[in-house]
Amino acid sequence: MSKNSPRRIAVIGCSWLAAEMLVRLTEAGFEACLITEPGERTAIAAADCLGLRYTVKDRRVPLIGADLPWSPDLILSAHSFRILPSWFIRLARLGAIGYHPSLLPDYPGRHAIRDCLADGQRMTGGTVYWLTDQVDGGPVVIAGGQRLQGRIQILPGETALQLWKRALAPLGADLLVQGAGAVTHPP
Repeated sequence: MSKNSPRRIAVIGCSWLAAEMLVRLTEAGFEACLITEPGERTAIAAADCLGLRYTVKDRRVPLIGADLPWSPDLILSAHSFRILPSWFIRLARLGAIGYHPSLLPDYPGRHAIRDCLADGQRMTGGTVYWLTDQVDGGPVVIAGGQRLQGRIQILPGETALQLWKRALAPLGADLLVQGAGAVTHPP
């Protein structure tokens, strides 16, 4: 890691993707913490197992600086529907990145997978992008001269949940780890 790359990463998210990010980031030598939601078990179990600090807060309750144990270098959104205010993003030296299960700018919003399937698409993918005030509207993160986007094929008859579990969540974990390791300055 260069001196400009992130060392402390705050993961905001839930379920398998947030838990997987905590594991992968820790294995890669990053210091991590978690902000998650009430009722979340998977990400909290991962944080407990890894000895990481975490905050549990309903997404309708505004974040405050004290929700973080330290000033992060990077904020990483992994399966979170929380809209981060710009002041919170600015707490991180390098800003904030997130994963969206579509090839942005196509299918922004909470129902991206369902909408893609309803349109009869045969291919989709995922994108790591910079979080901004515009929902799913920030620029795509560039790593090694490449946009952090990946394409996957939709299998016949596949449901949104099946597609998420089989391909989009694992793709998100891979792309987010790439992004975390590659980001050295805000957009």
